[in-house]
Amino acid sequence: MARSRSMFTSLYTESLVGLVLTFVVFMHFGAGYLRQADIDLFVDDGVHQAQRYANSRYERHGLYERLNRFNELTFYDYTLSLLSNWNEEQSLCDRCTIHYSSQGIKVYIDEYDLFLTALPIPNSDKHLVIRQIDDPYVDAIPWYEDREIHFIVALFVTMSVALGLFIYLPVYRVNARLNQLIETQERFGRGELSVRSEPYQMSPVKEVSESFNEMAEDIERRVKQSHVFAHAIPHELRTPLSRIQMACDLARRKDCQNREQLFDNIDDYIEDIADLTSDILQLSKLNNRVGLKDQTEIIAISLKQFCRDRLSMIAGCETRLHLDPDMLFDEVSLPTALAKLVLDNLIKNAERYGNGIVEVSLHEYPTCWTIDVEDNGQGIPEAKREEIFLAFARLDKSRNANDGGFGLGLAIANNAARILNWTISVDQSHLGGARFTIIVPKESKPV
Repeated sequence: MARSRSMFTSLYTESLVGLVLTFVVFMHFGAGYLRQADIDLFVDDGVHQAQRYANSRYERHGLYERLNRFNELTFYDYTLSLLSNWNEEQSLCDRCTIHYSSQGIKVYIDEYDLFLTALPIPNSDKHLVIRQIDDPYVDAIPWYEDREIHFIVALFVTMSVALGLFIYLPVYRVNARLNQLIETQERFGRGELSVRSEPYQMSPVKEVSESFNEMAEDIERRVKQSHVFAHAIPHELRTPLSRIQMACDLARRKDCQNREQLFDNIDDYIEDIADLTSDILQLSKLNNRVGLKDQTEIIAISLKQFCRDRLSMIAGCETRLHLDPDMLFDEVSLPTALAKLVLDNLIKNAERYGNGIVEVSLHEYPTCWTIDVEDNGQGIPEAKREEIFLAFARLDKSRNANDGGFGLGLAIANNAARILNWTISVDQSHLGGARFTIIVPKESKPV
């Protein structure tokens, strides 16, 4: 397997390539810009000399007199000459390239990269020819001794080093964080399901870290639930099966006098097993997010009416409903089947473990609604408030056995709430028992 390149190597290579391309493009367009600036400066000097020539017509030993006498004058870096009866359509040289100044004046550039142009002299049929010449005081030097080239190379190297130093620290931190995240993933893969990535503020490592932590939380929860299922299901089935076996043995005895009652008991035990199976299947669907198509139809409902309907359907003891009198808006779109699983199981749990009083309250806040389900039972110890949402979790095994239920109701409610993007929290109720609070975001969407 080929070894992958490190982030440092990739980033620095790409940065260097990008810097070189930027430098080349800059030099290309910069050279064109500088060439045009030189052309404009050359033409400005030529216009100045043409004006000077015209103005010195009556000056003694002026430019006009000298140029007409000698026909050509040589200055520091250019020559001046006169051209009579020249047509601008004609070329001043055969192997020159033609450029134009910003004023639209035609400028020729010869093979030695020297400028040449002809400017009309006012009130005359002559043109003033200006030809650029090499600087006589500058010796021809090889390119590797040219100070301008030295400056350009030094500038490029300085920019490269500066860029490397500027990106080193953030890249080093990102690379270290990614290596740490990889190590965390490897530890998680080896079975350390509780390990989590540390939070980080720089994107995209922040999103990767948060995504990993969410995935790890979900996997750990599923694994714990699977372990609980593996140990608890045989235990939960053993009790009704043992009772069925005992009832069958008693019913087979010839002197049995309450055979009908035993058959009724067997029916009850079978119904318990059917209920357990139904709850397990329901929880499995919620865990795996499969088989929920018929339960995820989005319907707009009123939370007030929804709470009233659920209480009238399942409430069997003294149940009170309190609605926020200041509530302005209570309509929300959601899968009602999943919402029923949440509220129904919390109400049933309150009825089962309360002492006859259940109170349901609906309140509105700027960003959410809350539904509180409270009872007057024994309450839930703070240390057990997370554990109760695990399947088959029981705070008091003897009490659960007497009151019925298999410890799946809260797990089903919690999983359904998670799919709805709701949150369930547990606290102490003013009635003395437990208070389960459902937080319904106003932008709630199933996940």
